[in-house]
Amino acid sequence: MLTNAKTAIAALALGVVSVATAAPASAVLWRSQSDPLFVYEDDVRQGGAYGNFYNDGQVRAMSTSWQKDYRPGGNYVRVETDFMFYGPTNTCGGNACWYTSASKQTVETRSDDWIKDSRARDLAPQGEKARGHIDICEVQAWSNDPCSAKALPTFDY
Repeated sequence: MLTNAKTAIAALALGVVSVATAAPASAVLWRSQSDPLFVYEDDVRQGGAYGNFYNDGQVRAMSTSWQKDYRPGGNYVRVETDFMFYGPTNTCGGNACWYTSASKQTVETRSDDWIKDSRARDLAPQGEKARGHIDICEVQAWSNDPCSAKALPTFDY
């Protein structure tokens, strides 16, 4: 990181520019590239995913993921996030409880490169917390999709 104006000017003159793409400081990391969630079919690794879940400007819950197909050319893989909120709701007779707001899926991929995708859901105005039930699945045409274990990142708002 540049610490003073002279260093910044020198770096710009040399064409040295650094752009950070990190998630917001409040992001909850769910797994990492070196330790992703895996989906298996018949004990064979089909795909992997990792990412973060965060409060996007006190407006929406954001799930950003990177996914990859470990058997490119086969079935597609995708990440699914069930957006949940904790707060009073009619579902719980007006009491506070966890409830699912929506389920969102990323684009499906057969790429053996890490593919980034994001999905969001507006925060519940009466809510206190948001949680993502996040997994990666292999898309099957004629049977149930095998999926990974679920990551459960949560943040207060």
